Amino acid sequence: MPGLGQGQGLGPLDYVLLFVACGAATIPLTLIVIRAIAGPSWADRLDKALSWSMTGWILGVMVFYAGMVLLERQRPCEMQRTNQITQACKDYFDSLPR
Repeated sequence: MPGLGQGQGLGPLDYVLLFVACGAATIPLTLIVIRAIAGPSWADRLDKALSWSMTGWILGVMVFYAGMVLLERQRPCEMQRTNQITQACKDYFDSLPR
């Protein structure tokens, strides 16, 4: 990458190349190309499919998070590694000498 080994840090072009190389821009760029090549009817179907898939993904993440919190709360107080502990554990930790 230009500028990377020269002690100057990353320039604007380097950040764009890094952004594309990391894959963060590949989905939006692919969608723009598909919309340009395909017709408007296909783009509408693509928008609906992406909307439903993103909705499903977000709901799935919420369900996964809730499940992990419930599993974590079933562990003994000393072994819990979350800031969302039960009130009983909060009382237990407050009763410990400091």
